[in-house]
Amino acid sequence: MANGMAALFVGSTGLRSAQTALNTTAHNLSNINTAGYTRQQVTFSDTQYVNIDTKDKVSNASCGLGVAISEVRRIRDQFIDQAYRNENSRLGFYESQYKAVEEIEDQFGEMQGVTYESYLVNLYNSVNELAKNPSSTVARSSLIQNATAFIEKSENVYQGLRDYQTTLNTQVKNMVQDINDLGDTIYKLNKKIAKIEAAGIEKANDLRDERDRTIDELSKYIDITYYETDSKEVVITAANVPFVTMGERAVMDTRVVEGTNLVIPTW
Repeated sequence: MANGMAALFVGSTGLRSAQTALNTTAHNLSNINTAGYTRQQVTFSDTQYVNIDTKDKVSNASCGLGVAISEVRRIRDQFIDQAYRNENSRLGFYESQYKAVEEIEDQFGEMQGVTYESYLVNLYNSVNELAKNPSSTVARSSLIQNATAFIEKSENVYQGLRDYQTTLNTQVKNMVQDINDLGDTIYKLNKKIAKIEAAGIEKANDLRDERDRTIDELSKYIDITYYETDSKEVVITAANVPFVTMGERAVMDTRVVEGTNLVIPTW
């Protein structure tokens, strides 16, 4: 009877473990289009052994009690994550630089064929022609015309650059708000994950996916370094400032540079 019950228990553990593996596979398939989702994998381990009474005086016979779920883990490489986030910060920096240069080129007419330089060259040539023949009405008229065009173009470029600076100021403020929101999200996810995993039994895999996705997005805005504590919380340093810690998160703000209308971020 005992052997029969043990066999039933072994079979029961196999069925339960297989059901968990099937549920995990179904979870993977249902989240195939979920942003930031990491595929999960079930790992198995044998259960404890029990001794069986025998007449053997040398050693005791043992009997296994089946299979158990060792862990439901995420298939994710932390070193690849770190490399991606480092390069993502560089990408965000160079993309911002590229967009600014592209906008300035547009303001100076570099992309339309009629450049700001051509207005300056025309004015320079008109001055030279007038210097050669000061009494020439044609040279005078040409100088007045080219000077007027140069001044109008300069005013348009100046106004365009001022408008672009206003746009950049708005973008900086919005970006600072996004950084603060991401920091707040990571801080809250830290607390949820720490609470679930405190007992060392359950893994908050889906919450970890959400936290990793948020960290990925944060790395697009600012250069970060981070590590995970023993309590399963992620501590983040952004631009050499402790941004998200176990006890609090820092808040970024903006200020106007004295004597200008330039808005820059500050802690």
